[in-house]
Amino acid sequence: MLTELLGKPDDWKYGVLSGRQMTQDEGNMEALVTEKVGKELPLSDVAYKKIKDAILVCALAPGSKHSEQQLAAYLDFSRTPVHQAVVRLEQEGWLTFLPRKGVAISTVTAEEMAHVYEILMSLESLGVVRLASRPKDIDDGVDLQLEQARLDGEKALENHDLQGWARADDRFHTLFVDSSGNPLLSRLAANVREKAHRARLLTLDKRPLPLRSNQDHKEILDAIIRREPELARAALEAHRTRGMNTLLPILQDLQSPRDQLHQFFAEKTN
Repeated sequence: MLTELLGKPDDWKYGVLSGRQMTQDEGNMEALVTEKVGKELPLSDVAYKKIKDAILVCALAPGSKHSEQQLAAYLDFSRTPVHQAVVRLEQEGWLTFLPRKGVAISTVTAEEMAHVYEILMSLESLGVVRLASRPKDIDDGVDLQLEQARLDGEKALENHDLQGWARADDRFHTLFVDSSGNPLLSRLAANVREKAHRARLLTLDKRPLPLRSNQDHKEILDAIIRREPELARAALEAHRTRGMNTLLPILQDLQSPRDQLHQFFAEKTN
């Protein structure tokens, strides 16, 4: 049973953030499992969403190992939809199959995140250029939505609410890509952004307060409002580069065998 491996939902706080155990609000497997998903979805899609959500918030910790039977028992699903979900997650790089041992949740490494940020910058740059290239007389409300996301992030930082800031930051980046008018770009960027988001959750408490991030968002938004696509691109790329340069050294430290996070994962997976 997955409950035996991870602990009971009522007395164990799943996952970790920067070497500390996550609170149940931050990453509770039980909450993810009991979350209602559209009844019209096939069970394999529901299983996919729930397992992926657990991976994204580190309720299923990087490097941890689980059998399909354990996952199926915890979700209260049959093996078939869980297996279909696991195959899909393996194809997307969220986990790997272990011969006769189930699956291992993919780890987060500095090398992988360097690749992720390289792709993410390219995709988001295209999105922000497309958005800033709109005619100036178009008033579709996107600029106001971006400003609200920026203000929400600013308020979260004032309250030292890193979780709130991360949500606002993700909303800001998602919004300008999704509003660019290219659905394929939105789908590609969303998949890559999720990988960056998981890495951010792992390192949130180890990085300095991201005060510069809000200023970066203001510069990106100002360029969008003024319809200056190349300036918007430059601001976005500078913003993502700063974020990457902050993240990668932390991930390199976390890969040390002496690191508390590494020790936590090792204890849970042995």
